[in-house]
Amino acid sequence: MRSRVVLACADAAGAPNGVIAEELGVSRNTVTKWRNRFAADRLEGLLDEPRPGRPRTIADADVE
Repeated sequence: MRSRVVLACADAAGAPNGVIAEELGVSRNTVTKWRNRFAADRLEGLLDEPRPGRPRTIADADVE
């Protein structure tokens, strides 16, 4: 979904967030968040940020 938002923003070239949100079926806040994170941090901005709370006890490799 994150990449779809960013790609839609690139294709729409200046389209308002509301228009993109309606096309993708997400909220305008979601489009704003991912558009801004991508603009600030490029591809790194689309990765998950650490979550608050207790640290994970199972590594990603173990889950796979």
